[in-house]
Amino acid sequence: MFSDAHKKAGVTYPQGFQAAGVKAGIKKSGNLDLAVIYTEKEAAIAGTFTQNAVAAAPVFASKKVVATGMAHAITANAGCANACTGEQGDKDAAAMQDITATALGCKADDVVVASTGVIGVNLPMDKMEAGIKQAVKELSTEGSENAGKAIITTDTYSKSCATEITLGGKEVRFGAIAKGSGMIQPNMATML
Repeated sequence: MFSDAHKKAGVTYPQGFQAAGVKAGIKKSGNLDLAVIYTEKEAAIAGTFTQNAVAAAPVFASKKVVATGMAHAITANAGCANACTGEQGDKDAAAMQDITATALGCKADDVVVASTGVIGVNLPMDKMEAGIKQAVKELSTEGSENAGKAIITTDTYSKSCATEITLGGKEVRFGAIAKGSGMIQPNMATML
């Protein structure tokens, strides 16, 4: 039915999607720590968010995007959760959207943002900006693997999947990357 190409394709398996993962210098380890996923053609979106009473700034910013039903991009980082950061955290989440939108040529309210990592620390926005711009330059249909690696925190490996089905006589492709190592509890705590 379909080739083994889907096994590594992950989030870029659906036609029109590109991704990248880069080293922005957010993680002390020096590992990949910033991912951008992009589709030039606006895509319908849905989201499920933490049920916890305390949520990070990117959750609130992304809920607003999901409420519109459409988006062009996701920008996610690891190494700093932008959680428990107050008003500055909200500004930083909005800045992630603005920087990504400007680099891609779309609107800020078309960009979902996510952050994972250390709690109570502000995002290093100089590193975030440089990393977002670099990731946008590196976007490709081969970028899912690095994007998956860029959102790892305590995970032991990057998680991705891809599949296709026939719907109404047409091939429909699905692809995903995820972060989480026992992190779905409590109440979808820190799963991306």
